[in-house]
Amino acid sequence: MAWHFLGAQESLLAEGEVKAITVDDMPVALYRLADQYYATHNICTHQTALLSEGFIEDGSIECPLHQGRFDIRSGKALCAPLKENLRTFRVRTDADGVFVDVTQSAEPPAAGRENNLIASTATADAAGGESAAPDTRTFVIVGGGQAAASAIQTLREQGFTGSIQVVSEEWHAPYERPPLSKDVLLGRTGPDASQLLSMERLKAMGVEFRPGVRAVELDTAERQLTLSDGVRLGYDRLLLVTGARPRVPDLPGFNLPQVFVLRSLDDALALRRVLGPGRRVGIVGGGFIGLEVASTAAELGAEVVVVEANRSILSRVLHPRAAMRVHQAAERKGVRFITSARTLGLQQTATGLRIDLEGAASPEVDLVVVGIGAQPNSELAEQGGLAVQNGIRVDSCGRTSVPEVYAAGDVATWPDSPDGRRLESWQNAQEQAAVAARHMAGDESAVYSVQPWFWSDQFGMNIQLIGVPSPGDEVLVDEQQGDAGAVYYLHNGERLTGMVVFDRPQALRAGRQWLTQGLSVEQLKRQLESHHSSRPGSDMPGAGRIIATSGANNMNIADYYRWPEEGLTRIPDWVYTDASIYQLEVEKIFHGKTWNYVALEAEIPLAGDYVRSFVGPTPVVVSRDDDGEVNVFLNRCAHRAAEFCRETRGNTKEFVCPYHQWSYDLKGNLAGVPFRRGVNGKGGMPKDFKNCDHGLKKLNVTSRGGVIFASFDPDMIPLADYLGAEVLAEFDATFDGRKLKVLGHYRNTMPGNWKLYHENLKDPYHATLLHTFLVTFGLLVAGNSSQMLADPTGLHGVMASARGDNVNVDDRKEMRAYREDFKLEDGQLLEYVAEFDSPWTVTMSTIWPNLIVQRELNTLGVRQIVPNGPNEMVMNWTMFGFEGDSDEMLNHRMRQGNLMGPAGFLGLEDNEAMKFVQDGMKRSVPGEHVVELDPNTQTGTSDTLISESAIRGMYRSWREILGIS
Repeated sequence: MAWHFLGAQESLLAEGEVKAITVDDMPVALYRLADQYYATHNICTHQTALLSEGFIEDGSIECPLHQGRFDIRSGKALCAPLKENLRTFRVRTDADGVFVDVTQSAEPPAAGRENNLIASTATADAAGGESAAPDTRTFVIVGGGQAAASAIQTLREQGFTGSIQVVSEEWHAPYERPPLSKDVLLGRTGPDASQLLSMERLKAMGVEFRPGVRAVELDTAERQLTLSDGVRLGYDRLLLVTGARPRVPDLPGFNLPQVFVLRSLDDALALRRVLGPGRRVGIVGGGFIGLEVASTAAELGAEVVVVEANRSILSRVLHPRAAMRVHQAAERKGVRFITSARTLGLQQTATGLRIDLEGAASPEVDLVVVGIGAQPNSELAEQGGLAVQNGIRVDSCGRTSVPEVYAAGDVATWPDSPDGRRLESWQNAQEQAAVAARHMAGDESAVYSVQPWFWSDQFGMNIQLIGVPSPGDEVLVDEQQGDAGAVYYLHNGERLTGMVVFDRPQALRAGRQWLTQGLSVEQLKRQLESHHSSRPGSDMPGAGRIIATSGANNMNIADYYRWPEEGLTRIPDWVYTDASIYQLEVEKIFHGKTWNYVALEAEIPLAGDYVRSFVGPTPVVVSRDDDGEVNVFLNRCAHRAAEFCRETRGNTKEFVCPYHQWSYDLKGNLAGVPFRRGVNGKGGMPKDFKNCDHGLKKLNVTSRGGVIFASFDPDMIPLADYLGAEVLAEFDATFDGRKLKVLGHYRNTMPGNWKLYHENLKDPYHATLLHTFLVTFGLLVAGNSSQMLADPTGLHGVMASARGDNVNVDDRKEMRAYREDFKLEDGQLLEYVAEFDSPWTVTMSTIWPNLIVQRELNTLGVRQIVPNGPNEMVMNWTMFGFEGDSDEMLNHRMRQGNLMGPAGFLGLEDNEAMKFVQDGMKRSVPGEHVVELDPNTQTGTSDTLISESAIRGMYRSWREILGIS
């Protein structure tokens, strides 16, 4: 014996704690359970992971990598994906302390002390023992992979002693596939390392295994199966676990010998023979299998290029932000990506293979690996008359449409899936097959209802996915700088639907519970918020928010979006619907180098007056202090972030947070903190606490013509320079120095992206077609003297028109909205009183990013855009006149004001049309908008209303701001 002293009993470990130690170069995990010490090897038997970083629960240790669990006392493997037990070591405790001997195994635990979630070998071999009543039934399993192995083990563990016949096209005994793209391909392990059941083991379990044979015909009426060697097998129950096969494009050159796939052990061995340092490897397909091969090839020293038809890798399975993390890690390993490129075929060259691409330069490689997905091997099921939809349809027990026939694994659909969804994962093959086998053996309670789970190890990262998210789900992001891991929480707006976890097993552990609980989005946000400051290594994830990345080793999320090749004449749907793009807009636009409209000075004429407003989606307060100065600050208490100002407008001497009564003056300075010095000398703030350090976040403020703007940028350029000379002239024509008078407010919610409103007013083309009132009465008609003015950036614009008396007869034919029979009962509605230094009777100015200035005849108003996510905005309208207006003019302005507003003749149709556009993008397949009108004016100002040049100009600058190429 070689006893090694570890330490004193009481101080060595706390109850329920695990610790990593090294004894004679042996990695050991030391545990303390119920005042007893135990020791095991510290490396998981499945894949290299330190168990000391895992989680103790119910006397077992859970591996942090793939969630396999071992009994701490016996080392027994308790669940998938574990195949081997864990070594244990003998521990002795006495008055002198705790000792361990790594040359001896621990003594077997006392009866009843060992967890026993997997039946023992003796139970699995029960088919060979005596039985009270011999079972004469025959169960046939078609397929020889992981699902088959799981079913075989489960049947024997359930006590089924009848005949098990296994038909497998492969010559190998059942094996698991995850190691194929990693350790097998790297040459670290041999073919047998991924084996689940050896031939000897199958024989000992009483299983007749038929390798190299294919099932060619299924007769469900006679319960007969015909094999490729002519044998006919009868069955009482049949399990189809035929898996899936790689998709290979039907394109020139993909039948060449230098083209490989990776699905089987033979595929992996063939590919391993040709990989090596300096080899040029082309991967067609940017999904998980293609990227795992790319990771391994790069590790072997190969030059790797990945070709993906979509604009980003992993686009079908990961949110763009998560996919970007993989992209970034791969590039650090030297992998090159070509995205948005359609593969046309392969051409043999004198020095290798050329991958011919549409939309990108064609790379030359030595070999190609195809990883574009798999298709289910469901032909036998179709021939036998089973219900098939992208796989064999099954219920929650694994039964097909024929009760005696079951299916599981990659060939089967998710239970009762309405759209034929299949899950190709280790967990699904293992557990769905086990449920089917239990039901076949007579366990009517067996139901498959687990949370789907998938893992992938690539580029030095462990990626785990859990749950069943949908393509339209939104995401909360918890990212850490560098390689500290990340978590992406997916939700449908109401509840958590799934998670993508990078190297953060503690977050996955918590997330499993949250998914099971059906955690709401609000509960999720509170959970993340409450653990934002949790210590490293705790069992909870960190902050649930997007953390901006920067530096040479980080990609901006904008890098993950590619604009269509046609250029500015196409606008992709994701511009309007993608949640990550919206978050980037908040950061780069509303919180960036922009002047945002917040209020009119006429709304806060007196000291103490305030208005509750917004900069983008961010709530702010606009106040006039006792010195007459205008202040804008965040509507967020510096103490606990409460939105303290709840009234839309009013007058006050101070702002008091309703939560803990912190008070602020009209400039946003912290004025008072209740019990700041504590009570009776106890509690309170630290002695060095200073009010001046805890005021509200103040914004840069400017005003022109009675219009107040605010900016997060303290060094923002002057407003005049921001608008440009031509737009400024139109702005000043409306706000000409006369003192403003507020006439009233409107507010409406619009189910559309906020940029659609800018486009709507940079698109005079629609106005000449959509609005019956405008075209019939000549306010905005093709042929009028008109202009679509844009500043040099294209962000600001003015749609201007001079009213015409008549509509050209030829133009009427193009305008379906024109109604010759429409007459006005009151002609005053369209009377125009000349009062502005402008040739235009109608102007609609768009001041980027959140202000619309309307001047329709003599009705005046400003509209504030408040975005609420990518699919909705709120529009705050303020109608105004001037203090010098006569009563007659005020009445005239309000009369014409009824044309506008959410329910006005000139407002209703626009709101509905924009809703139709957003609905069309959300409910249909992804596409692009065509904006080609007026090709002679590529971007910017146009002298015709039949133009979309201003829209193109806006998106030219929008792309630059966001960094999208």
